[in-house]
Amino acid sequence: MVSPHDPAKDIYEAKERLVALFGDLETYMEFLMKRQERLIKQGVKFVDLPEVRVDTPEKSDD
Repeated sequence: MVSPHDPAKDIYEAKERLVALFGDLETYMEFLMKRQERLIKQGVKFVDLPEVRVDTPEKSDD
C-alpha cells in the first residue's frame, strides 16, 4: 500500500516555509550555526554523527 504523503513534496513544502520565514536557506543555515555556537558557549554538548552509519557488532554477555 502506498502512503498518501509524498516525502519529496513534504520536503519541498518545508523548504518553502523556511524561505518564507528567513528569506533564503543560507540565512536559515547561518541562524542555525549561530544558535549552535551560542549553545556550545553555554555548555551544551553536541555530537558529530557520521554521514553513514556504521553497523557495530552487538555485545554478547558470554
